[in-house]
Amino acid sequence: MVRFNSVCNYLSEIAFKEKLFHWLPLQRRAYHEIRQIFGITAAEATIAIRKAAYVYRDRARRNQKAGFRLGGSIPLFKHVYRDGIVDFYNFTASIIVRDKVVLPKHPKEGTLSYRNGKFMIHQIVELEAATPYQPKGYLGCDFGVKNILVDSEGKIYSSGCLNGLRKRHSKLRARLQSKGTRSARRLLNKRQNKESRFARDINHQISRGVVEKASTATLGIALEDLRGIRGHVKVRKADRRQHNSWGFNQLRQFISYKAELKGVPLVLVEPKNTSRTCPECGYIDKKNRKSQSDFLCIRCGFGQHADIVAARNIASRAAGNQPYAPSQEDVRVPLLCLKG
Repeated sequence: MVRFNSVCNYLSEIAFKEKLFHWLPLQRRAYHEIRQIFGITAAEATIAIRKAAYVYRDRARRNQKAGFRLGGSIPLFKHVYRDGIVDFYNFTASIIVRDKVVLPKHPKEGTLSYRNGKFMIHQIVELEAATPYQPKGYLGCDFGVKNILVDSEGKIYSSGCLNGLRKRHSKLRARLQSKGTRSARRLLNKRQNKESRFARDINHQISRGVVEKASTATLGIALEDLRGIRGHVKVRKADRRQHNSWGFNQLRQFISYKAELKGVPLVLVEPKNTSRTCPECGYIDKKNRKSQSDFLCIRCGFGQHADIVAARNIASRAAGNQPYAPSQEDVRVPLLCLKG
């Protein structure tokens, strides 16, 4: 590990001085040199060159030479698993494999890291997806900022704890950024990684709960198709930080792959007016949404939590039995009669 990162530091010095920021010219310049100086294998040299060039992919990063920790992680390439042993870069080590994990015969990318006195290999494995079943209905899921997810059966996954953590970290980041010292930048990265791990863990828990509920009840999962939502939705300046940290895409990906492993059918539906449509009579009006959490239909008087209403509408659209939504011509006459 020390040797590999020493090679990366050597390559970073060459790349920064000679402005060789792409892997191809850097490989032509230093491939034979690093193999001769450090005595590394061809696979190790290739991966070290790619890792050194990768940090300079951002043009703003090219103004300062990049450095690598000697204990930093190593990408594995052309490694082999056999009988509790891993071979990589002319090195052999015994390994302990997690329960119910079958390592691939021809592994693709992997990463070797060192944390808390232990070496760990993060290996991508391929699993066969279960055969999708015919769903009895759909479990609608509404994504939000106030509540991370609300399903059509009334289960609410609040984001209070996550938003509170992000608010505290935002204040700490502002203080650290104002200092601008090297130790402040290190702590800044540490805080950012901690927040990312916390949010990722919450998304894993929510996605696991949703897929288990749908699988147990033989239901499909219906999600909103929120592609491009950030560019279409306008928020106040005070809410931009919270809106930009919204991790709905990661949560959708977690639900998708967990559902595929379980054989749970998953569909995406049009999100427009899901929180403004009455699930009982189908009337659409923005006045139905009294507040962030309150829904009251001005036509039939039906009331419920607004996010649950949205989740019910998502489930109805997925099942194809969305209630009839009257047009303005349909509702104009009864409204005039009521006024008269």
